[in-house]
Order: sequence, then C-alpha cells, then structure tokens
Amino acid sequence: MRISEKAKKSIFLAIIAVCVVAMIVLGIDYGVNKKNEPEGITFDEPAETVPVKEEKVLVSVSTDTLQEGLQGMGVLITQEYYFTQVEKYTKEKKFLKVLSSSSEMMYSYDGAVQAGIDFEKIEISKDDSTKTLTITLPKSEIQTVTIDKDTFKVYSEKDSLWNPLKLDDYNLSLAEFEDAAKQKALDSGILERSDEQAKTLVENFISNFPSASEYGIVFK
Repeated sequence: MRISEKAKKSIFLAIIAVCVVAMIVLGIDYGVNKKNEPEGITFDEPAETVPVKEEKVLVSVSTDTLQEGLQGMGVLITQEYYFTQVEKYTKEKKFLKVLSSSSEMMYSYDGAVQAGIDFEKIEISKDDSTKTLTITLPKSEIQTVTIDKDTFKVYSEKDSLWNPLKLDDYNLSLAEFEDAAKQKALDSGILERSDEQAKTLVENFISNFPSASEYGIVFK
C-alpha cells in the first residue's frame, strides 16, 4: 500500500509534536525536583582531616633573675641567740714584787648574738636536662654581739685602795664579756641553725617563681 505525501507530512508532524511534549514534561519534572532538594546539602567528597601538630613549650627559669633577687637582700640575719650572763672581773696588781692588791667585780648584762649570711655572695646555676638548680650558699657568720647596757647589774664589788677599778677596766671587762657571749652562741649551734634558716628562705623565695616549680634545689 502506498502512503500519500499528505499522510507522510501528518505522521512527521505528529512525531515532532510528541517529542516537544516529552521535552516539556522532562523539563518541568527536573525543575520540581531541584526546588524540593534541601539547601546546603552537597555531595562533594569529604575533605581530608589534617592532624593538628602539638608544639611542646619548653619552660626554663632565669637564674639571673633569681640570683639578682637574692643578692639584693644583702646581709641577712637568719638567727639570734639571746642571753643573760654573769661575769666576774678581777684586777691584780703587785707592789715591790711582794705585796699584792686585787679588786674585783661581779656583774651581768643581757644581750644578743646575731648570725647571718651575706646574700650578695650567693651564686645560682641550673641544669635544664635534670631540672636542677644548684645554689652556692656562703657559710653563716657572727654578724653582731649586742649588749644591752641598760640591763647592767653589779652583784658585788671589791675595790682596793691601792688598785682601784677605773673606766678602762670596765671597758676591758665588757670586751671580754662580748667574747664569752659569742663563744656561748657558737657552742649552742647558732651558725648551723643560721645555715638551715637561710636555705629555707632561699627555697621560699624561689617557690614564688612559677617557672621554677619543676626544678629541684641542691645546696653546696
């Protein structure tokens, strides 16, 4: 059967019309789906997580700061020894190599012996690898011997007519008294106690610096 030219045109137009309708329907469907798609959602590949590098902060204490702070204290009294001591002073004198005359006095004074350290001589070094501070601490010394003259008491006095006590004798007696008081303080261990007290003061001073909290202290 032979199709006429007119029929061919009608079929061709129908096919075109169907294609146009199909394209319109597909376009509408795509627009609706795009509109209904939630905003902010992407389907990109997840970004690779970069590990955060932790930096280790090294804390080091300044020995110059510590040393200057301690040296600024100067001579520091770290121990005192209080006393009341009774002494007897005797003055002998001979006449013509045969006769002798003596005067004597028994008396007492109150006073104090002070011991301390010259902090200006302190030296500090450190070892960061072992976290150690080495403190070179000078030894304690007797700094002063103070006599309270207002507490002077005379218990007995024998003054010879031929050998009277004079002001120089009192001064000499006082010097001997100071020497005796100093020796008693030394015998009591005043210097050893002063050394220990000085170490405690240094440790307390250094503990005020947060940067020194991880350091041990060694005295030499």
